[in-house]
Amino acid sequence: MKLALLGPEKKDYSDLRLLKEAKQVFDTVTYFPLQKIIIEFNEELNIFYRGKDITEYDVILPRIPSNYMEIGYTVLKFLKSVGCKLTITPESVIYTHNKFLTLIMLAKNFVPVPSTYLSLKRSPLEMILEKIDYPVVLKILYGCQGKGVMFADSKQSAISIMDTLETFKQPVFVEEYIENPGEDIRALVVGDKVVASMKRKAKKGERRANIGVGGVGEKYELTEEEKELAIKAAKVLGMGIAGVDMLKEKNKNPVIIEVNVYPGFKGLENATGKNVAKEIIEYAYSIATEEIKGF
Repeated sequence: MKLALLGPEKKDYSDLRLLKEAKQVFDTVTYFPLQKIIIEFNEELNIFYRGKDITEYDVILPRIPSNYMEIGYTVLKFLKSVGCKLTITPESVIYTHNKFLTLIMLAKNFVPVPSTYLSLKRSPLEMILEKIDYPVVLKILYGCQGKGVMFADSKQSAISIMDTLETFKQPVFVEEYIENPGEDIRALVVGDKVVASMKRKAKKGERRANIGVGGVGEKYELTEEEKELAIKAAKVLGMGIAGVDMLKEKNKNPVIIEVNVYPGFKGLENATGKNVAKEIIEYAYSIATEEIKGF
């Protein structure tokens, strides 16, 4: 059995862990850097890296960061068109790297999300700013790891942030603030189950709980409702592997705030002691052997 891991040229902790675990299960494991592959469209359709054709592999495990969204989608669409087995749909790359599109897809499928507003300019949102409660969350569409997330405690503060975003030609993305003690929940969905989960707590003086901005993770057991919500979010977006983030206000139901198609899991493995990489590789292997259906 042959596994192709498709991702950025610079490998992170999660990529290296996946490669290590994959070599224990697959006969052949190859890492295909997105920046260096060549798609050949001549008499035949092929996709190569150093003479190796990715279409000859039994399963493709994509890890597509936001800055490679368009080429990642193109490559996955091509691979799907020639019958390759994938662990995610090509469309999931587009859906999840655009935060607003993520929430639209979830809301359409009755997955609870925060109230959200989007405009290319600040002026159309003036009336909304008068009516909404503060604080509010302002985001750029394509941020990750908590970067590109801002908070406004007043209308004037929100306007200042929006004006800055407009200067840099960034759409204005305003989201309802979910009251919580500076923490969120990360669930890692693999197939039809949650393989690991943690609560992330923001460092002192910070509202964002992401590990990438200094948050600290600790093991957390999801409720059945939270498990079902995470799994449904992944399925709605066409993902066999997904990092699902949710917030829970006191005495209220959880809401999904983000779904990650390129989830890092160093924090999860450290917090839970679970071998997340092994779970992902076993899932990919079950697709390769047709024990379960891929995408």
